[in-house]
Amino acid sequence: MLVLDSRPGRGHEESAAVLGAIIGAARESVWITNSYFAPKSSLTRLLGDAAVRGVDVRLLLPARSDVPIVRHAGHGFFAGLLRAGVAIFEYDASILHAKSVVVDDYVSVVGSTNMDYRSFHWNAECNVVVLSDGVAASMRATFENDLVGSCRVTKDAWRARPLRHKTGDRLARLLAPLL
Repeated sequence: MLVLDSRPGRGHEESAAVLGAIIGAARESVWITNSYFAPKSSLTRLLGDAAVRGVDVRLLLPARSDVPIVRHAGHGFFAGLLRAGVAIFEYDASILHAKSVVVDDYVSVVGSTNMDYRSFHWNAECNVVVLSDGVAASMRATFENDLVGSCRVTKDAWRARPLRHKTGDRLARLLAPLL
């Protein structure tokens, strides 16, 4: 186990580096559940690169949010992620507030960090990295169970969304560094 603890002014770069190393080292799967997804471009590149090299990359994100602008900012990254082969699911069974990562059925990360600028630059966050087949199996089962209450975002459906939604996504993406 490894505890990643960040506070304003310390620990954020280390937490981001650990997450980046975990995703960068993935060989089989990267499954992420996150409630506020308004990522830095470097994270979307890591995810896209993993998918391109054949890793099963899945994002489970909320279908509704208490902060709609953050959801739209995340939507601004969907087209590129879908093109790279990342599978995106939106959880609609209830409000999603989980934050977890499961990689290669061995590495699990659970904690408070969202995939947004705030969590990686300003917020006090704490995450636990666990290297365990058993914990990863449990996390994977939970992820698979949550997919039951989710809808997969397809390339065709994404391209067909209304112009108003596309415009809102593009504008919100520009604001991602402030969210």
